[in-house]
This record gives sequence, structure tokens and C-alpha cells, in this order.
Amino acid sequence: MIDNSDLGSQDERLLAGLWVRSRRPCEDRTVPKSRKRKLNRESVVELDTTSSAPAVGRAAIRPGTFNLNGDFFTPEGMVVRRTKANVTPRQATDLVRLGARVAFEGCGCGGGGGCRPSWPDPVDIAKAVSAGKPQFTHEYGSPTWIDLWTGEGASVVFLHGDVRWGSVAG
Repeated sequence: MIDNSDLGSQDERLLAGLWVRSRRPCEDRTVPKSRKRKLNRESVVELDTTSSAPAVGRAAIRPGTFNLNGDFFTPEGMVVRRTKANVTPRQATDLVRLGARVAFEGCGCGGGGGCRPSWPDPVDIAKAVSAGKPQFTHEYGSPTWIDLWTGEGASVVFLHGDVRWGSVAG
């Protein structure tokens, strides 16, 4: 049995992915898209990732995704903050050539609300970069954009919505 006592309201438990009502959590209509985007785009608490004990509840470290405070983490658990919105495909390509990692979420929700971003293999991304820049396909009508997230020694190009980059697709 999962202990939900530290997660608070029903919305918080839903966002934590404890209650999933659809096959794709990011398509769950019980949480408005505007709330999902707000959780993604606002960081409320600055985390001290050097602590020996991981945070629990809203501020918990969630490698590769967002916590309930809206903090975004790399797969290694490093917190990153959005530092640039509306990155162009050319800028994204340049950033990845300089060493930035790539994360995708294909539904256009911004990564909050139970949607778990995918982290393509660096080999696939290297092939995609050599093939050209990311393309906005508008195939499914999802909100589509690219932003840059950075933290201590880490940069992440986060692709949202209908984006295809070589053989990698969001």
C-alpha cells in the first residue's frame, strides 16, 4: 500500500502519478492543461541536492521528471531550471552540439501532470544532430515548442509536442 499522507490534496496525488485514469497520464483531463503548464514553468523551492537524505513529499527528488513543486530533474537527479523559452530549432541543434542533453514530451503538456519526459539515447541524438535540426511537424495538433533548462554543470534542451528530430520523435 502507498502512503499518500505527505502528498496533501487529491490534485497533488494525481500529479504525483499515484492515480492514473488514462493510458497516457499526460492526457488525463482531470487536471487542466493550464495547471500542468504552471507546474512546469514555475519553480517554487530551491533544492539543496548535496544533502545526504533525499527530500520527501512535494520537494522529493524525482530523477528524469518533475516533482510536485515543479522542479525538473535530470535522470541523475540534478535539478535544472528553465533559463530560456522559445529556443529555435537551430539554437537547439547548436546547444546539443555543445553538450546539452535532450528530453522529449510528445503531448505538449509541458511535462507536468504525470507526464514523464523521455530521455533519448545520446547515440540516437548524435545521429539526429548530424541529420539536421528538429522539425515542428504539427502532426497531432499538440502545443509545440523548445526550451532550455540548466543547472550545475547540466544543460537540457526540452522538446515539447509535435517535434521530430531525425529518427527521434516527441
